Amino acid sequence: MGTIPPELGRPYRAILDEKWEAMNAYYKEHADQVLFPITARRDTALHMAVFSNKKKPVKNLLDILNGFEIHPEEDKLIIQNAFGMTPLHEAATCGNYKAVELLMEAYPKLLYVKNVYGETPLFRAAVFGHTKILDYLAKRPGQIDNNKKLLDIHRVRPDTSILHVAVQGEHLDTALLLLRMDESLGEATDDQGITALHLLANLPSAFKSSYSKSIFNTFIYLCLPEENDDYNTISPTTDLESGHRTGNRISSTSSNFSFRKVMNSIKLAICMSIFGGWPITSRIRADKIKHDSAFKIAKLLIKKDASLNQAMKVVDCTTEIPAVMYKPVLVREKGSGVDHGIRNEGSEKRENGHHADHQLLSPEAPLLTATSRGITEIVHEILNHYPQAVEYHNDRGQNILHVAVMHRRKEIFNLIKRSKIPLSRMYHAIDSKGFTLLHHVADTRHYTRGTMPGPALQLQEELQWFQRVRQIVPSHYIMHSDIVYFKSPKELFEEKHKDLLQEAQKWTKETSQSCSAVAVLVATVVFAAVYTVPGGSNDKGVPVFLHSPYFQFFTIMDVMALASSLTSVVMFLSILTSPFEYEDFLISLPRKLTFGFTLLFFSVMATMLAFAATIILVVRTSKDWTTSLIAIAAFLPVSVFVLMQMHLYAAFISTLSGLFKELRKSLPFPKPCRSHKRKQR
Repeated sequence: MGTIPPELGRPYRAILDEKWEAMNAYYKEHADQVLFPITARRDTALHMAVFSNKKKPVKNLLDILNGFEIHPEEDKLIIQNAFGMTPLHEAATCGNYKAVELLMEAYPKLLYVKNVYGETPLFRAAVFGHTKILDYLAKRPGQIDNNKKLLDIHRVRPDTSILHVAVQGEHLDTALLLLRMDESLGEATDDQGITALHLLANLPSAFKSSYSKSIFNTFIYLCLPEENDDYNTISPTTDLESGHRTGNRISSTSSNFSFRKVMNSIKLAICMSIFGGWPITSRIRADKIKHDSAFKIAKLLIKKDASLNQAMKVVDCTTEIPAVMYKPVLVREKGSGVDHGIRNEGSEKRENGHHADHQLLSPEAPLLTATSRGITEIVHEILNHYPQAVEYHNDRGQNILHVAVMHRRKEIFNLIKRSKIPLSRMYHAIDSKGFTLLHHVADTRHYTRGTMPGPALQLQEELQWFQRVRQIVPSHYIMHSDIVYFKSPKELFEEKHKDLLQEAQKWTKETSQSCSAVAVLVATVVFAAVYTVPGGSNDKGVPVFLHSPYFQFFTIMDVMALASSLTSVVMFLSILTSPFEYEDFLISLPRKLTFGFTLLFFSVMATMLAFAATIILVVRTSKDWTTSLIAIAAFLPVSVFVLMQMHLYAAFISTLSGLFKELRKSLPFPKPCRSHKRKQR
């Protein structure tokens, strides 16, 4: 390995200090050193200049090279560093579009040079998501062949494809451009047989279904317009759906496209004029663009992904589903410890290390991967195009319902239930471990604490999920035992959730004690207020302001505050005396907490209103602003209380959905005929 001449430290320091004029002056005097390595990575000044993200430093060096010939017959600009990177590679890496243009005009052959990883500059642009550079390089003459495919030198490196790296880096606008440019990239696999759809199915953050946001953020998200279906760097002769070159299609849809574009522009202008000054708006817009691009990519990939066809063939070639997937494995009476039944032949083979040859696929199908990650959009699109894929099983004998249940994917669970495909086999299915759907609810390996705040509501959510799944499985499955824990679903549920039960018990007791203390304090204050009426009493003991409307309002609020606070105390005391078993957390305790918390909130609000009425009575004034300030002061504690506890209170209210359903069922009103409505639609 050669050494770096000491005199090259001078231009190197100038580059580090971004003193480009000093660098340029040095190389004008030493033109023969322009292509000399100046770093330990064997980077030349041209390699370093592209990282300026400016045009002038690169142009100055190219002008010096053009005026100085070392060996005219050599490819002087194909100078690579220790990693095989040319200046064009580095320009594509850092996103210096102007430098890319200059280098391509000076020496187009740089586009075909590979680095030590097997990447061309075009491939490198996809790795780092520089869509504009990729589009520019791909439009160079000869980069797309007569079959509308990107040249092989750009399509792949030894271990993966150009589309894979774009998806893996979440450069979804780049991936969308690549697919529209070359649809066949959707069929490419990496060295492990993984398609781009597999990778996309592992990116829940790229889809709207996994995007958690506050109410305010949701409002901004909905206000923002849908992104246009085109990409601004695609040439006018590119078909927006397929990526094929055509001129007729664009002209035939130009009016619709223009109208949509104008409406989106107006909507965007209105939204940005209202929320444009908020930093969060740009982030929300970037998220919406990402979600839109991800969904479009998914639709294109699903049409091209060969693994979906293979997944359907697996079901067709299986002549007989193993018995263990449908028959009981072990049944025993609760608490008896006596087994009533025998293990079938399939389970014995598994225990001896023998597995049935199911001809299953590896890696796991994109449908099941998307289900486990909660990406509803991909699941919906796959089932729309390949409805047979719903019957696919992975190498553990688990179907889509097993995966949805174990990962608590309620939206996908509901989507499968609503489908018209016969699902009785899926409800009856038992996987290779002897797990029914209920066992997967009980097992907490994939449990991530749910969506509710507080251990009590989280446990209720788990119990509700267990009850919901229990409604669709055969009734006798509640007695089935697996071949791993040798427990029934209920026994396994209680064992796996015992830590959550203890946390829920502790949280509920502490919350009830704290709230009951506050309720007692409120009751004490409002009870004392009855004997110290505002304005005092006359000689006969009659309140001075007895006939004032504010005094009547004070009396009403004081009585209501006292009644609601004492009722909440009773409610919290009933919680503290509960046995705190699993069944109590399903309905009883959450409802008591909800009512108790509601009454406590109302008592605090009524107390502050009574206080406001008292101040208005005592401080007599004709100025309206004084009354306004008093009202604001009265509602300040209530407002703070609401803001601090709104998330928890909203979760409490959501637990009453079952009560509302029961009330609707008990009403003597005829129910609307849903089937008739569907026919009308």
